[in-house]
Amino acid sequence: MTRHSAGIATSIAVLTLLLTGCTVMAQPEPQDYTGTWVLEGADGDRATEFTVSADRTYTARNIPIDLACRTGNAASSPPGCANGEDSASFSGRWTVADGDSPGIRFYFDDHFVRQGYATNGALGFYSGSLDVPRPDYLFVRSSSD
Repeated sequence: MTRHSAGIATSIAVLTLLLTGCTVMAQPEPQDYTGTWVLEGADGDRATEFTVSADRTYTARNIPIDLACRTGNAASSPPGCANGEDSASFSGRWTVADGDSPGIRFYFDDHFVRQGYATNGALGFYSGSLDVPRPDYLFVRSSSD
């Protein structure tokens, strides 16, 4: 390879890295999810919320059953799923979702519960299909955070 060819190849490689690096959307960092997330429009003592801690744990309060009980299997679902209750409260661990859909994945007793998708500064949750135009549940960061 001539010196001129090597220079062109290097320039193309650098340009390719710069262009592809600029088009890749940045994944949210773990600290972007810490805090209290409240169901949009909910308030008061019975507010529906996820409190996400920096130590990768969370507490969920008053989560609607169709959101908390994804599998229908009582052995791998949070408490309240098998009791016919309207909501469930539980805690567990969380991870940042990997792949093309930024968000946070919630686990209870090492079983996947649900993923919240990062949506314009909120967390959107789907209880059915992901093909609907908007999430079934939208959680916003608590104003006290």
